[in-house]
Amino acid sequence: MRRAVVWPLVIALAAVGALGLSPLAAQQTTGQESVQAQLDSVRTLLAQAREEFESPRQAHSIAQFDQIIGALESLRQQAPLPPEGSEMLAEAYERQGRAYFNTGLSDKAAQAFRQLVQMRPQHNLDRERVSPKVVDFFLSVKKALVGQVAVSSKPAGARVSLNGEFVGLTDFFPVEVLAGTYTIEITREGYATEKRSVNIAPRAVEAVDVNLTRTAATCFFVTQPAGVEIWMDGALRATTGGSPAPDAQEELRTKGLDPAKSSARAAVDGLTLGTHTVELRRRCYESIKTTVEVPDARDYDIEPVRLEDSLATLQLTSDPPGARILLDGELRGVTPMHLEGICSGAHHLEVKHAAGKFLQELVLARNEDLALDCPIRPTLAFLGVIATGTPDARLLAEAEATILENLAKVSSLNVARPGGEQLAHLLEAEKVTLGELLPSAGTSPEAVRRATERLAAGLEVQGFLIAQLVDERLLRTTTLHLLAAGNSTPDSKDVVFADPAAYRDFLIALDRVIPLQRTWLGLITIDVKGLDGVSVLRVVPGSPAAASVQPGEIVYSADGQPIARTADLLEVVASKKPADKLALHVRGSGGPRTVEIALDATPQEVPLNDSTILYNKLMMDLRQIVEGYPGTPAAALARLNLALCAMHFGDYVSAHEHLLKARAELPTTPGLSQGTALYYLGLALERLNYPQDAAAAYAAAAAARDARVLDNDGLPVSELAARRTAPEGQ
Repeated sequence: MRRAVVWPLVIALAAVGALGLSPLAAQQTTGQESVQAQLDSVRTLLAQAREEFESPRQAHSIAQFDQIIGALESLRQQAPLPPEGSEMLAEAYERQGRAYFNTGLSDKAAQAFRQLVQMRPQHNLDRERVSPKVVDFFLSVKKALVGQVAVSSKPAGARVSLNGEFVGLTDFFPVEVLAGTYTIEITREGYATEKRSVNIAPRAVEAVDVNLTRTAATCFFVTQPAGVEIWMDGALRATTGGSPAPDAQEELRTKGLDPAKSSARAAVDGLTLGTHTVELRRRCYESIKTTVEVPDARDYDIEPVRLEDSLATLQLTSDPPGARILLDGELRGVTPMHLEGICSGAHHLEVKHAAGKFLQELVLARNEDLALDCPIRPTLAFLGVIATGTPDARLLAEAEATILENLAKVSSLNVARPGGEQLAHLLEAEKVTLGELLPSAGTSPEAVRRATERLAAGLEVQGFLIAQLVDERLLRTTTLHLLAAGNSTPDSKDVVFADPAAYRDFLIALDRVIPLQRTWLGLITIDVKGLDGVSVLRVVPGSPAAASVQPGEIVYSADGQPIARTADLLEVVASKKPADKLALHVRGSGGPRTVEIALDATPQEVPLNDSTILYNKLMMDLRQIVEGYPGTPAAALARLNLALCAMHFGDYVSAHEHLLKARAELPTTPGLSQGTALYYLGLALERLNYPQDAAAAYAAAAAARDARVLDNDGLPVSELAARRTAPEGQ
């Protein structure tokens, strides 16, 4: 098509100047921001011109429209105008032409209307708001410049372009175009492209009718249910939808499909001749794979298909119970739970509890009934690698990748790598950095404790790992800092991060679960030189052996194994489980005899100082028990051991808090009990410099005659407490 006549350069530059733009700026308006800035200026001027046009001084608007037209035409010479610019230019031409006509300047009006028609041949004036005389005058100008073209095709729906510019789809009503010679291109997928050259005269209608030659085939699919994806040759080509036509419903019934649940015909066109692979997919349904033969360029109705549903069942339990079940991010209830009607295929399962979570990727088969126990594990968040100085970014990335690779071997914890943005937001809320959580930073214990608690809540984790590279050791080692939520002192271990073997001891310690109970017999024995067996020094009241063995008797065999030392007896007992039977062969004043004892379990304290234990990992495990089984003896014992872990780090404030709760939760039975918590409470208060409160706790502990430390076979609390309160020198 012919573009509008270019305005003389002087007029264009004058218009640009009127808008406050330099000629140089007009030459540099190729950038989007520059064009938009000039359009904003034109929009302001156009609003003023409209007001003038609608006022009694309509003739005064002609000069304003001149300025607008000059500026927009200058922009149009450099690049096609955006839609807003084209609309403003068309409006300026129309209003200027109308203003010229109303002032009696018909030649000027005709010139403006010609520019408008050359720019937009389909433009028409609105008879509802424009004088009929102006409309008729505009049409007389337009008819001298414009002809019409009407293109039809068999089949219809082909794309039509005039000189490369898309104008519509066949079969459309005649389209107005500027008179001239055009190349018409008609294209439709699956058909050969047709080109025609036409000469369109003013006031004439040129009709073009084309029979398209088919070069590809079309396949039509009907499915039950609708919403089935049609994949052909590995690409998604269509999705069935809608409802079948009324005249097709009876045929569907005869083929075993329910018309109420079936789709309309879905077309996949543009298929090359030959063999095509087809896969029909829909979530929760069994996929169907087949092939179709397309020997000719025509339509093919593929046999209607019914997809069978593909569902599975999940039975979920957890330890502890009462955990929230999220399947693919959707809350589905709490454990234990029987979930039916789950779509087969891949799923992401999260079972979340305040004590931790269970994570697993599942692939469920059709009709599968999967029973899954979901042990709740604490989650460790690897917060990343930090370094002093300016280390090589590749070194940091290598260290992080190596650490994550090794953490993946841990089975007693979930490992998470939080997103940087989320982590930064949580740290910013506490006004700390990762480095300030480490011992060398000198951050107050309370600030570290508060920050880790916020991080734990925000990230849904129970502990953290931070790797630290130091300048002089960058190429050799990294320090791994393990920190439990709510604790202020990490376990720190140096490893050679590029050497997988260097992680062995750390990973073993990280994966270790410290037992809080052991199998219990209740005999305290001693080794006596020259004695065939071990001598019973004490029988713990209320223990499994209490009714069967007496102090002073000799144990010389257990389950048929000779017992020469106390270590031998302990080894046999340790090999058993609580409630197992143990046959003891003993000698006493009445001669040899055999007694069968049903073993039990004794709770036990964790070691206060053991270099093989990562105490922050132990604290994560203990918190899991406290939060997973509140109000139970197991939770009370875990609370006591949390206090001992805090004492290990010298955190007697936290130990005091745990012991107050343990004192209230532990039973008053013999062995590890309320008296044990009172004794350690006295120690904590003594370290915190509260002597009177410590003395009161020791006095209460001394009254607990059957309470023990270490385990149910341990030292009496009453004796230990009495020593702490005895005057010096006694």
